[in-house]
Amino acid sequence: MTTTTFEFNVGDRAPLNPKAADGLTHCYSCGRKLGKNSFYFEVSTRWELIVVGSDEKNSQGCFPVGSECAKKFAPEVLVRWGA
Repeated sequence: MTTTTFEFNVGDRAPLNPKAADGLTHCYSCGRKLGKNSFYFEVSTRWELIVVGSDEKNSQGCFPVGSECAKKFAPEVLVRWGA
């Protein structure tokens, strides 16, 4: 049996790469420029990962990660824009 352990799960502190802090054009995890297949994670006002759309009252918003970095996140904290 194979167990997958994600680096980032619900309730964890979300990544914040300094290169991404001034816009939505870079991955918030690694800082590389985003491609066309990016994902988004949502954070609470405490910058903790939440299930997308689950806590609108305390949401800080959604932030992008590239498709490679998305593999580090639990599926319930990611969404594709327009999905």
